[in-house]
Amino acid sequence: MKTYLEIDGKHINLEANLSRARTIITLGKLSDEAYNVIALEDSTIDLFQCQFTRSADEGWKVHNGQWRTECPKGIRSRLQHACSFCMGCCVNVRPAHPIYDWRMPETGTLLNGNNLTNEGTALKDGDVISAGSVTVKVLIEE
Repeated sequence: MKTYLEIDGKHINLEANLSRARTIITLGKLSDEAYNVIALEDSTIDLFQCQFTRSADEGWKVHNGQWRTECPKGIRSRLQHACSFCMGCCVNVRPAHPIYDWRMPETGTLLNGNNLTNEGTALKDGDVISAGSVTVKVLIEE
């Protein structure tokens, strides 16, 4: 089963963006401040708008906000792990055990017109995710 997000006519395969180092897919505003796997040039969405996770029993889920490190290097890292072993030169006082926080967007994320929570909701074919002026349609091929 493959899951795609359709944004402005473009299809993004969620599974193709996973790796050993990347187990979540983040969606947010394109910026030098933070790396998002799906980065959109749209001022109406937040830097940490939402994230997608996959579980064996429920398939893909969408969550309002993102689970992010406090480390500035980790926030900007394409691999999205916290520590580049800068040895405590940033806000992480224990580089081997980075600090993570749930980052909520200033603008909410909607799934089929309903507010999402950070616990997430399982995606189904035809679902519509809205954030600011961005609309994302979920396409699932079985």
